[in-house]
Amino acid sequence: MLVTGPAGTGKSVALFERFVQLLDDGADPERMVLVVRSRRDRDEVRARLLARVDRPLPSLLVTTTQGLAFHVVSARFNELGYREPPQILSAADQFAKVQELLRGENSDQWPAYGSLLGLRGFADEVRQFLLRAQEALLTAEDIETKADMAGLTGWRELGTFYRQYIDVLGSLSAVDFAGLVWQASRALQAGGPMFDHVLADDYQDTTIGGDALVLGLGAQDVVVAGDPDRHVFSFQGTTDAPLRTFVEREPKTAQVEFSRRHRGEPVSMVAWCTRHTSEEHAGVARELRRIHVEEDVPWGELAVVVRRQGSHLAALLRALDDAGVPRHVAEGGLSLTSEPSVWPYVLALRWIAHPLERDQIVESVLTSELGGISPASARGLLRAARTADRPAHDALGETGTLTPAEVASLEQLRAALAEAEGVKANALDAFRALWRGLPYSARLVARADDAGTGRGDLDAVVALSNAAARAGSSADASVEAFVEALGTGGTGPGLVVAPDSAPDAVPVLTAHAAAGREFDTVVVVGAVEGDFPSLARPEPMFDLGTLERRISRSERNRARLDDERRLFGMVLERARRRVVLTASDPHGEEAVESARSRFVDERAVAWTRAPAGPFNEPVSVAEAAAAWRRRLADPGAPAPERLASLDALLGLGVEPSRWWFQNDWTDTDAPLHETLRLSFSRLDRLENCELQFVLGEELGLGRRGGHQAGVGKIVHELIERCEGGEIERTLDALVAALNARWDPKAFPSLAVSEAFRHLAIDKMLPNWVEHFGASPAIASEVEFSFEFEGATIVGVIDRIGRLENGGTRITDFKTGKADRAPKAEESLQLGVYYLAVTQDEELAEFRPVRAVDLAYLRGHWRTGEIVDPSWPISETGGEAYQQAVREHLVQLIEHIRTLEATEVYRPNPYANCYFCDFKSLCPLYPEGQPLFPIAEVSA
Repeated sequence: MLVTGPAGTGKSVALFERFVQLLDDGADPERMVLVVRSRRDRDEVRARLLARVDRPLPSLLVTTTQGLAFHVVSARFNELGYREPPQILSAADQFAKVQELLRGENSDQWPAYGSLLGLRGFADEVRQFLLRAQEALLTAEDIETKADMAGLTGWRELGTFYRQYIDVLGSLSAVDFAGLVWQASRALQAGGPMFDHVLADDYQDTTIGGDALVLGLGAQDVVVAGDPDRHVFSFQGTTDAPLRTFVEREPKTAQVEFSRRHRGEPVSMVAWCTRHTSEEHAGVARELRRIHVEEDVPWGELAVVVRRQGSHLAALLRALDDAGVPRHVAEGGLSLTSEPSVWPYVLALRWIAHPLERDQIVESVLTSELGGISPASARGLLRAARTADRPAHDALGETGTLTPAEVASLEQLRAALAEAEGVKANALDAFRALWRGLPYSARLVARADDAGTGRGDLDAVVALSNAAARAGSSADASVEAFVEALGTGGTGPGLVVAPDSAPDAVPVLTAHAAAGREFDTVVVVGAVEGDFPSLARPEPMFDLGTLERRISRSERNRARLDDERRLFGMVLERARRRVVLTASDPHGEEAVESARSRFVDERAVAWTRAPAGPFNEPVSVAEAAAAWRRRLADPGAPAPERLASLDALLGLGVEPSRWWFQNDWTDTDAPLHETLRLSFSRLDRLENCELQFVLGEELGLGRRGGHQAGVGKIVHELIERCEGGEIERTLDALVAALNARWDPKAFPSLAVSEAFRHLAIDKMLPNWVEHFGASPAIASEVEFSFEFEGATIVGVIDRIGRLENGGTRITDFKTGKADRAPKAEESLQLGVYYLAVTQDEELAEFRPVRAVDLAYLRGHWRTGEIVDPSWPISETGGEAYQQAVREHLVQLIEHIRTLEATEVYRPNPYANCYFCDFKSLCPLYPEGQPLFPIAEVSA
């Protein structure tokens, strides 16, 4: 029998009742099997059966497909030629074996992929190929034949390696999980039926091998159930083909279609949007508390669903913790890196594993539980390192104006990192050094018995240590391999193992981990494009579908979109009563253009602003304290209400001394600069706006350069290498070097990447070759430093060239638009460069400077020809030009000193604010206005 129907129509219940009825009718329990999707489903069904059946049973076979395969192979290993049941390789051991075999291969015998044999990523792609091939019951000969027919280069070597892999596992009497299912289906062919009754649930997500196993059992009674419109695990190699073709392949099958939904009234659905993810997470936490308090829904009946696992989920988990919402990460859900308590150790391991990334993560290391210093102090250390022309990660060795306690904390951190780096060949040894050396470990243990999440935080770290222990005994035990496994979600080391019995807490699940679950209310966090749908998942390097036919990119995208739509529908169907969808606007350094999910619009759910306080009915102590504080401080509120609020606050036991705005601003009593070090970019920012200058240049709060700046950096690097003789002075050579250097992932989309790449190839590089290619520069990327009015002026000159009539020409290359190109003689940048050559004795060989110019390589917006504002400097005009630059610099330096003395930085209403990062902090913009304006009260 084939049972189909949408979610909630009772398919799983029907199989369960069928199983119970067979037991009641006297069927042999050892000749019955119920196959479910996951271990969680298995444990749940077993518990329900034991509670339902009132007689002792010798066995109760409720299992997963892999569990059924293990049962078959254990019983019939002799038919497969084994002397004893074969060893089952874990996912980590299987990967280690694949990696070991690939490293032993001769690269000459892999003409297409020989250079990749030693790469971990390639080994993982091959590992997945081996699993998918076995799940599809394809032999090495099948792979080679199909590859030859399809004309796929390199697949014949894969087929040969596949054969070798199977032979090696056979010699070791071992199988992987996919091979276990295949071996089980083969064992069934050699003997008689093992079961009389077979029931299989969630058949829309089985494999060809799993289907062969179920049908190969030879049972007289087979019932399978599934929903063909909810096939969501294709990325794991499953397919809905066995379910859709079941009746055709088994003509005697009776088909039953369930249509009536048994989960009560239709589910209500709301969609909330916020301006920031912090608001989104706070709104989710508040709504969970509200439902629990006001509607008396148990915590375990509420679920939070996100699209994928990752470190970015730490903010969501922390928001739930701060709101006092009990939560747990269910098995198969979020990775260890999502746990806030684990993240400091992950940061430390990343520091050890990837030295080249230290500049990017040093600030996080300093401000996390590892360093334990304030963001302002961390910015000061980074600024000190940059001022001394040292890498950003050297800030870890700075002390600056830190307190003795902060200095001691950093010393302990450096010692622990150094000790762990000395044993980085083994992940377990490195973690042990961090655990013993970091003060954070002692703090975790100390607060383990405190109320709240102390015990859960320590449990998560213990799970990380267990993962490190498993990694430390694998083929590649290094910290680098362990960090990579954590970052990719891994196949084992990254997951938090759920307790045997889930606590009464809100489960936080990924979209796929929610399959098969049922809740009163489901909150879907991050319902935006990029998450729902998520079309960015990389395609497998070796897709078995290409063996059958060529698959176009558009066809892949349509199939992926269909998968994502089914997944979204499946998530919504987990709720019996209510679904809350949330989204926030993009923000932060890595923000890209985003939009709210199209799937929400397809269901005609209107987006509304998330409920915002103050709330009339508080649902937590913190919310009540905030509401009553607000009422107490409102001079317009009736006096009885204000007095009642005061009594209520006293009843809560809140501590007024810990309220905001009760303490004065802190001051280090140290000057902002010991010495004044300036560059053109800093001075240019100062001229534009004082507030932008102090926030961006002095405090370093600005975002890193976007993709436009990245394009400029690449073009400048190519020009420098060409001037240095590393690249031929031809357009073809420059274009080839650009294509080799180009990284499409650095752009918001492939379309944006291609637009900028063609801009560089069609305009920037040709303009440079045409105007500068024939005359090599005397020097390029010339660094300078000279003293002026008590300040040090530093910078880098792009190009210094020779003029035919004597003297030199200073050129600065621009890759931006030339719409507002200044006159060369009015450019402060060129003036600083000119003054540098005349002042810095190390640049004396480049005197006299007879011309300065700005070269806008992008060209004119209409003609595309280079825009080259140039100004010749005569012998008589040089002194006047130099004097004008000097006076300009003197004014700016005096301006900076005045600002430092007064500590008053005002926004410029006439500034160019288009690219400003600080509108949310600027009082000239609505979002920069005070959150709580203080009302003026007349005497």
